[in-house]
Amino acid sequence: MASPGEKTLLLLFLVHAVSALYPDTMSPMSPMMLDPDPSTPGFPSPPARFQDMAKKLMMRCLQMGHLLPMTMDNPFNNSGVQMEDSMSRPNPLSHFHSLLTSLSAEETDTYSDTDMDSASRFYFQPNSTMKYPDSDREWNVTERLWNCSSLPSFIEHMRNSSAGPQCFLRAFIAPLSWVALMMKGGDDMEPEDYGRLVWAAKPLLQNMPPPQMTLPPWIQNPHLEEMMKMLGEVFGSLSEEQRVQIREWAKERVAQNNYNCSHTAAAWRPRPIPEQKPGQTHRPEQEPGQTHRPEQEPGQTHRPEQKPGQTHRPEQEPRQTLRPEVGQNWPARPPQPDMTVMPSPCPPRLLWLKMDVMKMMGPFLPGLPMDDIQTIPNDQLCPFFHSPQFPSSFRGVGGLPPLQGRKILQKIRECSQKRGDLVQNLDRLGSLACFYDDAPTLNSSMSRLLLSQLDDCSNSGVNKLKKKLVNTVMSSSVDDSSPELLRALGPGVTLLSPFHLSQFSPDALKDTLMSLGSEVKWGLTQAKTLANKILQGKQEVSGKELMSLGSAVTGVASSVLRKVKSQGLLGNEGLDMMSQKMTSLQRKALLEGLLGDVNASELIQKVPASLLSSLSLTTLDKANLTSLDQLEGKQWTRAQSAFLVRNILGKKMTLTDMRKLGSAMQGVACEMIETVAESGVIEMAQAVTETPRWLSKTQVCCTAQSLFAGLEKKRAGYFNNITDTELEEIPTLLLLHLPAEKIASLPASVCAVFMKKMKEANLSSLPLTSRSRPTLTNRALNCLGRNMSKLSSEEVLSLGSLLCELAPSQMSLLAPEVLNSSVQALASCKQIPPRHWRALFQLLNDTYGDPSDWTADTIKSLGPLLLLDDSAVRSLRFKSWLKETLSDLMDSLPSPPVPNPPQEFSRGPDLSALRWKLFSLSTSTSEVMPMRRRRAVLPQGEVGLTVSLLEELGRANVYWSPAQLSKMDAGTITAAVETLGEVLDYSAEQLVVLREKAIQAWGPVSGLNESQVLQLGCVSQGFNLTELASLPFSSLDTLETLSRCSWTQPQREAVWRGFVERINETVGELGAVELVGLDQFICGLNTEETGQLNTDAFREAVQSVGEVQCPLAVTELLKQRAVAVFGETQGWTEARVNSLGNIMAGLSLSEFLSLRTSAFSFLSPTSVPLIPPDRLSALSTSQLKALGPDNAAMVTSAQWAVLGEAQRAALGNALGVAYDRVAYDRAEPTTNPPRNLPQLSGASMLGTLGVGVFMQPFLFLLLGFVL
Repeated sequence: MASPGEKTLLLLFLVHAVSALYPDTMSPMSPMMLDPDPSTPGFPSPPARFQDMAKKLMMRCLQMGHLLPMTMDNPFNNSGVQMEDSMSRPNPLSHFHSLLTSLSAEETDTYSDTDMDSASRFYFQPNSTMKYPDSDREWNVTERLWNCSSLPSFIEHMRNSSAGPQCFLRAFIAPLSWVALMMKGGDDMEPEDYGRLVWAAKPLLQNMPPPQMTLPPWIQNPHLEEMMKMLGEVFGSLSEEQRVQIREWAKERVAQNNYNCSHTAAAWRPRPIPEQKPGQTHRPEQEPGQTHRPEQEPGQTHRPEQKPGQTHRPEQEPRQTLRPEVGQNWPARPPQPDMTVMPSPCPPRLLWLKMDVMKMMGPFLPGLPMDDIQTIPNDQLCPFFHSPQFPSSFRGVGGLPPLQGRKILQKIRECSQKRGDLVQNLDRLGSLACFYDDAPTLNSSMSRLLLSQLDDCSNSGVNKLKKKLVNTVMSSSVDDSSPELLRALGPGVTLLSPFHLSQFSPDALKDTLMSLGSEVKWGLTQAKTLANKILQGKQEVSGKELMSLGSAVTGVASSVLRKVKSQGLLGNEGLDMMSQKMTSLQRKALLEGLLGDVNASELIQKVPASLLSSLSLTTLDKANLTSLDQLEGKQWTRAQSAFLVRNILGKKMTLTDMRKLGSAMQGVACEMIETVAESGVIEMAQAVTETPRWLSKTQVCCTAQSLFAGLEKKRAGYFNNITDTELEEIPTLLLLHLPAEKIASLPASVCAVFMKKMKEANLSSLPLTSRSRPTLTNRALNCLGRNMSKLSSEEVLSLGSLLCELAPSQMSLLAPEVLNSSVQALASCKQIPPRHWRALFQLLNDTYGDPSDWTADTIKSLGPLLLLDDSAVRSLRFKSWLKETLSDLMDSLPSPPVPNPPQEFSRGPDLSALRWKLFSLSTSTSEVMPMRRRRAVLPQGEVGLTVSLLEELGRANVYWSPAQLSKMDAGTITAAVETLGEVLDYSAEQLVVLREKAIQAWGPVSGLNESQVLQLGCVSQGFNLTELASLPFSSLDTLETLSRCSWTQPQREAVWRGFVERINETVGELGAVELVGLDQFICGLNTEETGQLNTDAFREAVQSVGEVQCPLAVTELLKQRAVAVFGETQGWTEARVNSLGNIMAGLSLSEFLSLRTSAFSFLSPTSVPLIPPDRLSALSTSQLKALGPDNAAMVTSAQWAVLGEAQRAALGNALGVAYDRVAYDRAEPTTNPPRNLPQLSGASMLGTLGVGVFMQPFLFLLLGFVL
């Protein structure tokens, strides 16, 4: 229970901190700025959604077990408590009081009954007769607090309170403190006051960092250190985009403070801007048809002498250090620089990473771009390496980018050679240990030390390093099954065989799993061994026992999970991480067990996000959610979102409603957005884009259209004379969709705002062939106001993502050193228009020479651009460093999205050539690697197929030829069969050989056991239909594991027939868990069996069933079952349409026509290519337009061919690409499903639409000559 002083402290906080809360300032659009009203000195106006933020942070206090405080409705009537100006202002206490009372019983029901009795008591229960003692010591403190005139001084008093009241007070004040910190960088504060604000703001950054973080443009060095220290402490809560933003912000602040220069100075430089006609290409120095630079002879190539990253500018030393010299003090208020005076541009290789700056950067240091890492002086890095701050900078930062990690470690090696102390300081490396390549020289104790730091590695070579270290540790171990050995191996324990793992005691394995955390990855057989050993064969386990498995939970059978009860699970933070590791079958089984123990409403309130997505619409309906407040803070699927939005809001929604939706925004149809727009288009647009991660491209497009139409109604020609303020109000995400002609007509006066927006723009929502892309680029180039040959590196880099859109012909006009830095920046582009690939690669050849002659540093710098030409990758000549460099390149590339997006929105280079090259470098001793087809026989000098090599190659084993695979002996395939079984796309010829090898090692199929079937994995695709039907397994888990392979329809039918006979159940007896476990083998059901599917089970599992791609005949059978369960199609809602997934492709022509128009944008994108062309061609233009960009981009060439002109125009309108009457001919596949191909192949015909639009004038011109 709180002391009297703490109780009164709560009251006083309300007087001072909430006094800024007026009805107008609580508007959702309230700006994040200090209240200029001098009557509230030192207290900022609350940010938008202040109450929501404070409430969520207070909920964290409840979850931590703190009791809920309570205030009286009107504490100011007491004679002993007076509030100045209380008559002229609304009582501020009501705001805090309403926040506390909004923490309803529904939100506090995570406590036990005993806790609820305590939680219902209050820290502060005043009454009308209470009096405050005049001489009491606590009251004297309170009296002093009453006179606090600033936020920092109040925070200092608040810090002295006990944990309970402090938590709620800090939750309330955190958003206000963050607003105060963002204003002017605290230049008018003492360091102590600034530190108090940073402390108070930390809960906001730690628990709910703003998605669009605003950082002060100016901040003093001591304040910068304090801010970076706090940001480092919340590093794990920040997204990668936020981390990048903080790194760039800190670099710019150091440049301004220490060197009086700016990395963005060129972008601030105002210049006269020549106007450009709409559609004009920005190539001022180039005559039509000219392809070379004006000052260059025809045929001459541009080959600058410097290497990538090298410049001719001298390196610059700092004029001052981050900290004052010994004996000096920081001035209390150093003068703020005049921001109207433009700082000079920083030199490209500014040596800004001095020791003090590296200490300040903390965990943000390792992720800096390679150009910055290369500038770290060795004489600064060496003392930093031995400083106390170094280890914390490289721990808990995730897998380091390989290039940066190797470079930093190389620098440390260089400076440690003089001292010879690197081995003695291995414990300081942290994530740098992932790149340590001298393992054979380490003894057992040093190997243990290095192993303990390898739990956060993501580079492909780390397993090889672990194996060497594990072998060293185990060679010195006396007992191979002792707990001490497990502790010594650390993350290396994942390399032990299933048999070896089974030799340890359950308690030792539990302790190991707990120490390793949730990020450790186990093989499936390893996980099953661990689960069986720890659970000791139990079929019913408690929540506590399940949690003890940690990352090995993937080995728990679904039959066990469906019996687990809620005690010890719901409310446990570890459940979220654990369920993320589970398969779809496991999650469904666990939910079935939990629903048998708690009702749907309670389950939804307590279940983590990773399980929430597996809940069916039926379960949501049973939960009876009626308030948007119940949706906040949860991650809903699109189908769930559409269901909840319609059930709670109907068809009407306000701006306030929209801001509460969070992830449920996915379920908002365009017609609802248009309704909200009636209350103000700017306010609507800003509300929609507050959570961009949850927006579909369809929602972005219709929001942009509503916004632009509304603004044009407001003033004719709105964008021809738009002002800075008006342009600033338009969210960047929507501005990108402004029609090309309006982009080109933007006035020169708004260039500063336009360039700022383009630098932060993400173009991923724009189709690759959209005319807006080149128009945005040319508008930005015109804003720079200079010819291409005169642009500086800083100016080119200020283009942001638009740099990736520059045509090679434009880039060829840049000065040599500017071209060099621009090409390096291009290497970081997430996407480069495919139409530029060939010319861009030619520019690389002209500039840097043949890629086979590139140095290691050049490939490291330009590597991603090398992938634009497959033949160049395959023909790279052997060099000793090539394999490591290409491996690092592969590790640095982002994982491809699943499922693959349509080419219109994401078309990156094909990585198959790079994978083949790495395979060839790993499997041949020849220095000359001639070009070969994918599975051609390797030349003389090839290495043998050893177990270690097969494990190292992983899925690259697909490149072995059948002849090479035939050389494996029985021992090799037995030891490596699980690795071989993980390859998904063997050829038929390879499978024939692998089948023979499996039978040679284990005997005929009839003699296999279920464990062997599980290990065979996709190798089992080589068995004939009779053998598949006799595969000896009856476990749903094994069936789900096999479903990841690429089975043919006859194979599916054979596997299903054998499985259903072995489980001895009828189709009607299969429950929801069984239907989820069947996965793609549900396609093996015949007409009679499909009709027998249990209604309740089908209703519960339909979302998983809809993810499977079956032949059209089977899809139509599943659709018939859906109609029988959910009713006729004309009554299907957006949520139902989305939840049915690929089953929607089975609708008949009349059923498609009966769907409501708003449902078409909720079709699953994977279902669109599966729709028979004759049925798609029957859709009206309004229905085709309603598909939206996501679905329109999935239309195949076969579907496009049967559409009429008006339909094609509607489809182009849906995509956002204008349609003209042009002929097309493309055959690239739109998608590449991981498990089974759609029955209709072909590419999106709209993919070349932009090219057609571009070519149309030339076709008409040619026609004129002909006629």
